Amino acid sequence: MSEKRTVHTYCRICEPTCALLAEVDEAQNVRLRPDKSHPVHQGFACHKGLNFTEIHTDPDRLNHPLARRGARSGPAAFEQLDWDSVATQIADRVRAVQATWGDDAFAMYNGNPGAFNASAREGVRRFAGLIGARYFFGSGTQDCTNKFAASERVFGTANLHPIPDFKHTRYFLSIGSNPRISHMSFVHTTDPMGKLRDIVRRGGKVVHINPRRIESATPATGDVVLIKPDTDLYFLAALIHEMVANRWHDDAFLRAHGRNVDAMLDFVARYPATRVAGITGIDADTIRTIAHEFASAEGASVHMSTGVNMGRQGTLAYWLVQMLSLASGNLGQRGGNLYSPGYFPAATVGKPGSDDPFFDSEFGSLRTITGSLPGNLLADYIEAGKVKALVCTSGNPLLSMGGESRLRRAFEKLELLIVVDIYPNATSEYADFVLPATDWLEREDINAISVGFHPEPYVQYTPAVVAPLADRRPEWWIFGKLAAALGDASIADSKTFNPLSRADRQLGIHGLSLQTLKDTPGHVVRLPDPEPEQLFSLGVQHGEQRVDCCPALFTPDLDTAERLFEELAAEPEDTLKLISLRTNYMVNSWFHNVPSLKRDNALDNPLHMNPDDAAARQLVEGTEVRVSNRYGAVVATVRLDDTLRRGVVAMTHGWGHGGNRRLRVASNHPGVNVNELLPTGIGSYERLSNQSHMTGIAVDVAAVA
Repeated sequence: MSEKRTVHTYCRICEPTCALLAEVDEAQNVRLRPDKSHPVHQGFACHKGLNFTEIHTDPDRLNHPLARRGARSGPAAFEQLDWDSVATQIADRVRAVQATWGDDAFAMYNGNPGAFNASAREGVRRFAGLIGARYFFGSGTQDCTNKFAASERVFGTANLHPIPDFKHTRYFLSIGSNPRISHMSFVHTTDPMGKLRDIVRRGGKVVHINPRRIESATPATGDVVLIKPDTDLYFLAALIHEMVANRWHDDAFLRAHGRNVDAMLDFVARYPATRVAGITGIDADTIRTIAHEFASAEGASVHMSTGVNMGRQGTLAYWLVQMLSLASGNLGQRGGNLYSPGYFPAATVGKPGSDDPFFDSEFGSLRTITGSLPGNLLADYIEAGKVKALVCTSGNPLLSMGGESRLRRAFEKLELLIVVDIYPNATSEYADFVLPATDWLEREDINAISVGFHPEPYVQYTPAVVAPLADRRPEWWIFGKLAAALGDASIADSKTFNPLSRADRQLGIHGLSLQTLKDTPGHVVRLPDPEPEQLFSLGVQHGEQRVDCCPALFTPDLDTAERLFEELAAEPEDTLKLISLRTNYMVNSWFHNVPSLKRDNALDNPLHMNPDDAAARQLVEGTEVRVSNRYGAVVATVRLDDTLRRGVVAMTHGWGHGGNRRLRVASNHPGVNVNELLPTGIGSYERLSNQSHMTGIAVDVAAVA
């Protein structure tokens, strides 16, 4: 019998980073199970993390460096190379681009998995500096940059995002979130559904605001109030207005901890419950009831997620989430929303660089947020000749951003495209070089992504569970190899470069180090729970620790909000709005080749439609329909879904693998890329945050002749 070893590790698929035990035999086969000894997770883990070994051993994975042979516009044909050869060839191509187009011709794109990879960040950053990359794009502008844009102005730091005090809250308002499916975002908590059950069990109340009756809503975990898509800003404004108008708010607390209070109150005064009821689809009495319940609860907390982020006014909505918490006297209070510093108080290093972050460009007035330009302008930058070379890491922009067809045309114009990933994806089909990265079982890491988001803080180190298969390498090593080929060995020299050096320095605040974690059983240290007063004393970075209740940078957008309100009011009653539907059987575009997730009800991405909306268009279950608007069109089949409010249709994003025969499971169940229906280019993103408009999109639905 072969001997087994057990490694304490954790999942890096989504934000809870659930603790796992990896059992490894002599043949390096891995079995994953929940880690019941973990001080926080205590055995909680979901099926995606537990089945990750299917991805680790997938025969369709990228295992060797590849170089394109032939034109990018033709069929993809790649030659397998060794690391020395591919690094030399890439260095030659980089120098050629620099010689012809200059250093300003390079761009970087970083995808979502990169946020869960602490060891990659420094290597990517140094390589970008070495090649002179000027333009940075990333998946953040598809899902969350609105939160950074709001927080940097409201709190004086992009890195303060108050989280619910689940242990003590008596009223939890969840907006645009579905914890059962996505386990919450910007809140890294174990067993989120258990947290909701606990609130109800102790006599509290949970209310979900969503355009559909989500899976997270049960008699034990709260009710759903159905809202029209992309109207959450007006709902939040009405809540605050009704609190103030009825004197349910805590005015003394609001003015003690906030500045520019009256300007904020003037804005919400435009939107009483009676005025927004028709726009939001929530009657005025229900809005007033929620406002009163939130204001009067002994500890009320609020959370807003991607269902709102992806709308046209995500930054203003997140601003009003903070104002709701502040005006009700719950911000930085027990049972309300808290700041959790974790092992490093990141709020202290996220201050905005200037009062006015905008600059003029040929695409209009622009800014960067967390370093990124609007992802929806990537095609524009390429078409305008600004970007000639693109380095894409752990991302698949062709399927994750709006305007797939336009991006395909743009990618054909690139002089150089380098893709670093674990799978051959739609984007890598256009690459000149495709480099195989390790997965999270094959690299060391620390849960740096969780800093500031843990209701129950801890820090955990994980060694590599197994050695990398084939020629897979960690991203920091890959970029070090390329840097060395360009004449800079500072990254590649593993004797001097520590990819986790930043985390090691930050751990010193708590008297810890990477070595401490390595020497600790389970490699995990439980940290002190967040204290309410830390939100103002440590988190808020404005002078006197006061919140800016109406940042000057938002002024033009307050007027835009009124224009959009009038636009919504004028829409025909039979307008259909498209929202994104998350499921338990995929994660964005990179889980489509996992056989165990191809259940009978998850083999494609149909158009979910309320039965009444379908009947009005003489459509039935299974009808093939053309879903279209002025941006594009896709063909899908109808799935009747009475969880949707009338006027709302839904599709799951991340599909569209029909042209990628390298992924055999995914290409057999390709689905369609719903992002063809999304706007792209100038005007398709929020001014304040670069956040792409990805939900609440008007569409027409008609049977295919």
